[in-house]
Amino acid sequence: MRIRVDRLISMVAAALAGLALAGCAASDFFHNVPAETAPQPEYPNIGEIPPNRPTPPLSAEEQARAQAELKALAASRQKDVARKLETDR
Repeated sequence: MRIRVDRLISMVAAALAGLALAGCAASDFFHNVPAETAPQPEYPNIGEIPPNRPTPPLSAEEQARAQAELKALAASRQKDVARKLETDR
């Protein structure tokens, strides 16, 4: 008996959803959408060389500094995780 009630509820919900979607499709809601005025970006052709970057890549010194900062951040997060695991025990 319980399965039949659940099936009936599911069928009623599906029917209501279908009616709601049919009502949206029949309405004039989407027919008054203005044409898109913004230009669409163009995709580069295959094999086309991209333009030069506006800023040059990092120098060796800047790369070393960034790597040191990332390693320090990773080490501090590992310490935080280890401390959190110890307190949770």
